[in-house]
Amino acid sequence: MTDSERAASWKKSARLGLEIGLSLLILLAAAWVPRVQGLHQYVTTDEHLWLTRSAQFYYALLHGDYASTYQKEHPGVTTMWAGAAGFARISPAYRDRPVKQLNRYQFETYLTQVSDTSFLDILVAGRTFMVMATTLALALGFLYARRLTGTLPALVGFLLVALDPFHLALTRLLHLDGLLSSLMLLAMLSFLCYWKDRRIGDLILSGVVSGLAWLTKSPGLVLIPTMLLLALWESWRQPAPAPASRSARRRMWDLAWPLAVWGAVGSAVFVAAWPAMWVQPYQTLRSVLEMAQRYAQEGHDSAVFFNGEIIESGEMRLGYLHFYPLTYLWRSTPVTLLGLLLAIWGWARKASPFDEASARLAGRGLVLIVLTFSLLMTVGTKKFDRYLIPIYPPLDVLAGMGWVAFAHWLARSLSRRGATAGMRSAVIVLSLFLVVAGQAALAYTTFPYYLSYYNPLMGGPRAAPRVMQIGWGEGLDQAGRYLKEKENPRKLNVISWYALGSVSYYFPGEVRYFRKNPVLDGHELDKLNESDYAIIYVNQWQRNLAAPALEYLSQFTPEHTVWINGIEYARIYKLP
Repeated sequence: MTDSERAASWKKSARLGLEIGLSLLILLAAAWVPRVQGLHQYVTTDEHLWLTRSAQFYYALLHGDYASTYQKEHPGVTTMWAGAAGFARISPAYRDRPVKQLNRYQFETYLTQVSDTSFLDILVAGRTFMVMATTLALALGFLYARRLTGTLPALVGFLLVALDPFHLALTRLLHLDGLLSSLMLLAMLSFLCYWKDRRIGDLILSGVVSGLAWLTKSPGLVLIPTMLLLALWESWRQPAPAPASRSARRRMWDLAWPLAVWGAVGSAVFVAAWPAMWVQPYQTLRSVLEMAQRYAQEGHDSAVFFNGEIIESGEMRLGYLHFYPLTYLWRSTPVTLLGLLLAIWGWARKASPFDEASARLAGRGLVLIVLTFSLLMTVGTKKFDRYLIPIYPPLDVLAGMGWVAFAHWLARSLSRRGATAGMRSAVIVLSLFLVVAGQAALAYTTFPYYLSYYNPLMGGPRAAPRVMQIGWGEGLDQAGRYLKEKENPRKLNVISWYALGSVSYYFPGEVRYFRKNPVLDGHELDKLNESDYAIIYVNQWQRNLAAPALEYLSQFTPEHTVWINGIEYARIYKLP
């Protein structure tokens, strides 16, 4: 190689490194900043459970009680590691408590007695570690996606993921579904890169991330049949080796050993990161699989509201095949939906980036994981909109590819009219900037209550309460803060459908639960009469839960109501 050739090669490498580095910085900012801001703002109704489980996990881990690191069959191990890290950072002395196991009521009482640390501070610390994990997963996912689609389609696609309001909402919580979605996307992209370049490192990383996905939530096990189907498809598409007599054996070997390595690495991570598997592997694994089957067969333990109907049993069997398609339309964005249509158009026309074999490989893999996961969730009886979140990032990435295809087509159209190369580049950059800015604007308008976002194409937040079950705790923080400003709030008694966490982390007085009693008996009436205030929540009146209490409260006028993004979330009643 001549000096001039070496210089040209160095300049090309430097330019590529700058391009990747700048793209990565943009993505890191888009993923980190909107997730880490306002983490103290509200608490979802399940997070106090995961904070309690994290506390038990933290204690068991440090005291060698490895069997007790099994806390829930979900299994939620990655979430509990994040929660335990939050305890280690904010309240490390909790590990020295004298009691081995505490339920969620004992946990709150104990921590209040022995520490001035607030539950919210510990929760925010755990959430911060969850945001770090999501940001890292998205950054690695981008690096893998760019090897398949090129830098620009990967960047646009991952910016759509990072700024997707529903993904934003779920990936900043001490919970399961958001992290699961990011891990599954990274596992698929690294697996696809292995089939493209046959690098063993890609296969190992995919196995590691898959193991973490299985540790997060049992639906992550759908990666197993998905990867098998993908490997079968890609193996079949490859030309048969010569001689023909060896083709079948060679194909079988080329198919079997990558899957064996991938599965072995994933299994090793599953065991290594969950100490319960060290001491009770059979019992632990059986419990996870049995409960996964049970959740698929049984519905919610209370009524569910969907499409204007109250499903009293909470069971949403195959008669509700439209549940996930409809909830996806409500939770997705116009930017993503239009991008998906453009991706179909670009695929059919083989427009850039779909003209590249590796980009079409990425498209096949992403569509496959969307289909297999959607099928798994649809077959299950227990349904909730957030359960489908693992399909959102792959569809956002595909939408990004669609928008890039459209931008290139637009630039070529201008070229035919005499536009210069500089003008064409400017059109591509400007059009894609507007796409990403549109996605960001949709998220920004709901900050920090990203869960209050509903697709304006479907009617937006004003129409959503007629179709969607609303609320997962957002707004109850405002109710708690409102009551905290009352005179002597520590002496006040409040009754609420959601008490621990959602209200109690923001209100210093006593908070009691509504019960689902079919009649307002003496005990429940006494609880109401002994309370100073009652809080009812939007999905409580949507589902008519604790109906006698709702009827009793209807004779009073709310002292205060909480509205977010055009939706009424909570009503506060002053009780006589």
